[in-house]
Amino acid sequence: MFEDVWSWLMTLLEPYGQMPYSTIFVIAVAFALSLATNLANRLLIDVNRMKSVMAEVNTWRKEFDKAKKTNDKQLLAKVMKRQKAIMQLQSKAMWDRMKVSFAYLGPFWIIFYVLNGFFKTRVVARSPFSFPFLLGNELPFVTWYIACSLALSLPLSRLLGTSPEM
Repeated sequence: MFEDVWSWLMTLLEPYGQMPYSTIFVIAVAFALSLATNLANRLLIDVNRMKSVMAEVNTWRKEFDKAKKTNDKQLLAKVMKRQKAIMQLQSKAMWDRMKVSFAYLGPFWIIFYVLNGFFKTRVVARSPFSFPFLLGNELPFVTWYIACSLALSLPLSRLLGTSPEM
């Protein structure tokens, strides 16, 4: 049964096996997964609470840095009294984001596994320039997906108001 489903998926993906279709297809997949991730974060996380937590943590961090930089013992003692509470607040906020990540991690790995199995060693995109860490200018699926994902995720997270720095 698994072989039948796998064979069906490979047949379904065949039109996207050659450039430029593979290039555009991977961009679309990266966009769709990034959009789904950001929408899940937007819908399942209290964004306003997250922003206030991050603002409080950033304020504390600035005070901490100032105390260290100026070597102000009183300010450092004052800041250190709040450290445990700040760390707990930050930990809770990170856990809220992590819970949402666990929800889409499974589907993401299934999609990634199928696409990586389909594209295997095929060249999905060509870069106009060559970087040693990109393995030349012929990009396989994994490299092109990571590049697309990185290029799309930050603008989408800012657009939807879910960026980590908020």
